[in-house]
Amino acid sequence: MQQEIKVPGYLKLSKILGYIMYAWVFFGIVVLGLRVFLLAFSANTTTPFVEFIYRTSADYLEPFRGIFPSKPISETGYLDVAAIFAMIIYLLIGWGFSAFINYIQSKIDQFQATETARVTAATDSPTTTRKNSKKAAA
Repeated sequence: MQQEIKVPGYLKLSKILGYIMYAWVFFGIVVLGLRVFLLAFSANTTTPFVEFIYRTSADYLEPFRGIFPSKPISETGYLDVAAIFAMIIYLLIGWGFSAFINYIQSKIDQFQATETARVTAATDSPTTTRKNSKKAAA
């Protein structure tokens, strides 16, 4: 009979929150990358998709505005260096969330191993151990 080991709720919640934050950062990196591409190639700002990307990426870019000036790369396009810098910072943050998720998973694995050992030790009664040792001696 195998007993199910329940992982503490705070570990499950921590892992779920880590995945949510990781997804948020990954989405930000994608929209910032699209922003850099669309600005470099002078995308039409009146199209709904381009408007959505510019609006969404503006929230992710806000803490980094003004750090670096934009560089013109053609007659109408320019390179948004602040967005590239923001992508690098968000990649580092995403790396941190990945490490956090791995840490939480190692704690879950450690908890499960400890509980499994405890349950196994509790189910091995001294009488069972004596019977097995007598069979081995015979």
